Amino acid sequence: MGRKSGPKIPWAEILVSRDAWILTAGINNGVSKLVGEGISHYRLLQEYPNKVKCIGMTMWGTINENTRLELKSASNGFPKPLCERHIPDNVQEYKETIERNHTHCILFDSGRLNGYLNDSPRHQFVIEACKHKDNDHSCYAVTIIVEGGLGTLEVVENDIEEKRPIVLIQGSGRLADVLAMLVEQTSNYDRNQHRTPSDQEIEQALGLFFHSASYSDASTVKGQIKKILQKEHRYLLHIFSMNRDKNVAETIFKAIFTVTKERKKSELPGQEEQFRKDEDKLVDLALEWNYFDGILPILQARQEEIIKMQRETIATGHGSEKVRP
Repeated sequence: MGRKSGPKIPWAEILVSRDAWILTAGINNGVSKLVGEGISHYRLLQEYPNKVKCIGMTMWGTINENTRLELKSASNGFPKPLCERHIPDNVQEYKETIERNHTHCILFDSGRLNGYLNDSPRHQFVIEACKHKDNDHSCYAVTIIVEGGLGTLEVVENDIEEKRPIVLIQGSGRLADVLAMLVEQTSNYDRNQHRTPSDQEIEQALGLFFHSASYSDASTVKGQIKKILQKEHRYLLHIFSMNRDKNVAETIFKAIFTVTKERKKSELPGQEEQFRKDEDKLVDLALEWNYFDGILPILQARQEEIIKMQRETIATGHGSEKVRP
């Protein structure tokens, strides 16, 4: 996520108007900048009144000294001596600032200058957010990978561990394109048969989107990618092609629906009622997003259940008549 310019992703409408919480790295660079500016432009052009919760998560030592001084000075009761510059002018530091269109920014302090945040804080944040459920509310976590460096592999691994769906924006570059290419290379047309990519296929994909100098431990990277692309994980990976697909909402909803459907396969006896409630919430979500095609698989499955129950009832009735004295 280090580029100063990047692809224009048609995400603003789906994220802004659907009451989503958006988590980014929060800095005025790369994808975080695109997200912040995209949200701001959408709200301005559409005269959208609500503020979208866009939360940046980064390191205190990542942002530059001027930004740190500005934040210190704006804090009530902060000791004045600490509001003075402490970094010598000859010390090189990152030039990052906080992206101003984010509504919140959480800063983590490791006591070190420079360096970027690992995925652990985001991972734990999402886990806690998704715990808060009731009959009227559910939290659906979806990770959207736009571009991304090799450090983003940690993000994808954590999401797979928690069975969170991932949308790869194909055409945005770097890791998103590497994984999307390998998914397509190692799947059949219907995406229901998969194989593990070979080392050569992974090396070729990496060579197209990364300079060899950008990753030193090639064996570790290849191992991470192979783990991510194991057959049992493929239902979590979804591709939105910037050259082919039109509707990001459709891809995101399919990602959520597929995970819900897979969860049903492993449900225990007595969980049918809860799963039906979860499906009802998905129907509400599809209606809220004006994505009516998303309702069809649920309604068709329920119609098939009703027909099956009717047939079983009729068969039972005929059986009773036969044994009647």
